[in-house]
Amino acid sequence: MEFAANIEVLQADLTPPPGYERTVEAPAQPAKGLVFRLEQPKTTGRDSTEREQLRKAPMTSVAQRPANAYPLRTSGTINRRLVTAEYQKRGALTEAVSDTSMHPVTAIGRITAQFGNKTRHCTGTVVAESVVLTAAHCLYSRKSAYGVEAHFADWITFEPGYSGGKSSGTWAGDRVYIHKGWSSPASGSNASPYDYAFLRLDAPIAHVTGTASISTDTDPEGPFTALGYPRYPTANFQFDGEFLYASTGKRIRDNSHNLLQAENGLTEGSSGGPWLMQTNEGLAVVGINSTKPLRGNGSTWSPVFSDSFQRLLGRVLADMTGT
Repeated sequence: MEFAANIEVLQADLTPPPGYERTVEAPAQPAKGLVFRLEQPKTTGRDSTEREQLRKAPMTSVAQRPANAYPLRTSGTINRRLVTAEYQKRGALTEAVSDTSMHPVTAIGRITAQFGNKTRHCTGTVVAESVVLTAAHCLYSRKSAYGVEAHFADWITFEPGYSGGKSSGTWAGDRVYIHKGWSSPASGSNASPYDYAFLRLDAPIAHVTGTASISTDTDPEGPFTALGYPRYPTANFQFDGEFLYASTGKRIRDNSHNLLQAENGLTEGSSGGPWLMQTNEGLAVVGINSTKPLRGNGSTWSPVFSDSFQRLLGRVLADMTGT
């Protein structure tokens, strides 16, 4: 494993797991690159106020749908959830995803990361050709109170469309990127706003999964539909990490700096899974499952997709294109 770092980025090259064989043939032509659209605020002139508004304006990437997948119907479950979320009075609406064949659900999969003799399962989303978005804590373990040194996972795999032991194939990660704010937070600062990571896969995948759109809106209103593979059972659900679940709820306004909080009934194993929201460009990922309040399963926090998130994604894409 080779490491490289600069002021903000920590990355590592990975080796595939023992006995790994990729079963999905790579396409002759990988999918086109990531394209962002900027929603410019309606201002005039070029003063400092406008520049600040432009800096914070949402940028939304253009999703790509695989040829064999249907688009999510306007009347489909996720859209219906988002429309009705404001009228829910008892917290998040959580249920299993019965149809994983529609885009952008096709871009979501289960992550397996091996740390020595410990296995960690999380959730990720294909957001660009061979690039998966997930949570940093899924791929990098910080130094513990027991003296265990911080380190990346030994190997990582991604299985899109995972359900009950079956999936659309298995891809190995060959490089992982995190922000140094997660690996080495400044004294007295909170690492949670940097709990995001990008996993580069060993081969193209978008022809199978498509890609989900990302919106870097720094203040999304919600509501959000969070998706993931929860493993920790609750009083209402026998979660076991084998099936994809969705949990839709309203945003909770609090004083957390650079964090979003929303109603969310998912548990451990769903970490890194996307928060989908309706944008001007359609459904887009505006957050991820990161952490939950102590002794509480009713809500979840996500890091804000701020400038640091955008720069990390830019570093990933620059490495892939050589620019």
